[in-house]
Amino acid sequence: MSFRSLGTSMLMLGLVVTTVVALRAADDKTKVKDSDVPAPGTIKFSAAPAAVQKAFNTETKNAKIELLGKGKTENNMALYRATVPVGGHDYIVGFSETGLMLEKFLAPIIAEVKLEECPPAVQKALQDDSKGAKVEAIERTTAGKRSDFMMDIVVPQGGKELRYQIVFTEDGTLVSKVFDDGSDPQDPGAAAPKETEKKAPKKGK
Repeated sequence: MSFRSLGTSMLMLGLVVTTVVALRAADDKTKVKDSDVPAPGTIKFSAAPAAVQKAFNTETKNAKIELLGKGKTENNMALYRATVPVGGHDYIVGFSETGLMLEKFLAPIIAEVKLEECPPAVQKALQDDSKGAKVEAIERTTAGKRSDFMMDIVVPQGGKELRYQIVFTEDGTLVSKVFDDGSDPQDPGAAAPKETEKKAPKKGK
């Protein structure tokens, strides 16, 4: 299981529930101009159904939105999504094509940090849980007042190097620790054992 794929599904404080593109609105220096061609998986806000435009305008009090991510939910329902300002915070908001709100959650802020930049409680928790571990990467994910620290670590054990992804809250509480077995989580059959075809016994002549 790859670290990055695992982290995407496990982290985000349980916020990321689909894989449509979410684009920042209002005062974002990286936003695409109306005259540019939208990237795959996105549409211009002006091209969205009227009910979707109205829903976003009502939710954001007419904040400027240039692009929307377009995809489908697990139930094959059309989903239009964007990161928009609401009440002084950025939220990831999604509506159906009829303007029904399907999701709304605080947009997380992700930053790469070094171990020494983590709170002392997090550093101690890592030492207590996985003494001697080599830290390969750390990501701090913040949503509102909560921050989680996701680490890719290598733990020496019995002459081998075992890879884990471990997550702590900022007070050092262990959220999860998952072994990386090297399989691809997007391939449901990757780790499944192969079934042996059973042949019927031959009948005696």
